[in-house]
Amino acid sequence: MAITDKIQDLLNKKRYRAYMEVFSIAGLHSKEVLKDMCAAHHVFDVGFDSDPIELARMAGERNVVLRILTILKLKPEDIVDLTKED
Repeated sequence: MAITDKIQDLLNKKRYRAYMEVFSIAGLHSKEVLKDMCAAHHVFDVGFDSDPIELARMAGERNVVLRILTILKLKPEDIVDLTKED
């Protein structure tokens, strides 16, 4: 593994730990916050709007939440499953 790969790996692990601290699945309200973010930002249902600017805004919102889920190594379905456990 090249030095740059090792550095990138360390940065990814640091980023993962930071996101886990903020969005920890064991956190008091983290499951509800993640579920709300998924619902409010069109993760469960890809929205449509005839206005291309509004459509781009909606896609951007969705991508932000999908990035958070990706870093946490979760899928949208995982959030639904976690909230069903409560």
